[in-house]
Amino acid sequence: MSKAKSTDIGASRPARRSFTKEQVVDIALRLLDEGGTGALSIRAVAGKLGVNPNAVYTYVASRADLERAVIERVLSAVDLEPLRDHGVDWAEAVVQFALGLRTELLAHPAVAMLMMSGPMDGPAASDVGEAVFECLARGGLSEARQANGVYAVIVQVLGGIALTVAETDGKPPLTTESERVAQRRDGLALLDPDRWPRSAAQVDAMAAWNSEDQFVWGLRALLTGIASD
Repeated sequence: MSKAKSTDIGASRPARRSFTKEQVVDIALRLLDEGGTGALSIRAVAGKLGVNPNAVYTYVASRADLERAVIERVLSAVDLEPLRDHGVDWAEAVVQFALGLRTELLAHPAVAMLMMSGPMDGPAASDVGEAVFECLARGGLSEARQANGVYAVIVQVLGGIALTVAETDGKPPLTTESERVAQRRDGLALLDPDRWPRSAAQVDAMAAWNSEDQFVWGLRALLTGIASD
């Protein structure tokens, strides 16, 4: 009798739901897109999967590990081939790579904010660093300048993207560049020309500070600087 009872209980128990790390990262990225960095947690991912939070720890050890996995996902989507293509001028290759990274991060703005404070030490992040090193070496930079240059490029690129995201609600799709420029111009138009005459005279240029053109201009200026003796 007890044996039959045990069989009945086993038959009524729901089957354990299986899932993959790819699904965990998919959901984490969706949570970030929908609710920003504050929406990401192991519990939230588990809720979307319909499992106990402990089950998610099979694939990620902590929230920081989950953030790392999401950052890796986005970085792995960035095209590194321009950096490795010897037929492309090295500085132009860096610009092409940076624009590709900018496109990916503006599609997932919360990930851009994670990169400013989260871990960037996974294989995809290392692939990015190695490809930039290779490109700067191709440009004739010394080993010391290569190391400084890689860091400067990453800071310039991520900083520019983060400032762009900071002027939005952080949820994709972001407002268009023309809308963001117009919003900045409206705010800057309130500058008192008697107190800030130089700034007031440059409202149009300042309004476009977070534009793609300004992003490229700043990066080219940086590359020119690190290449000079």
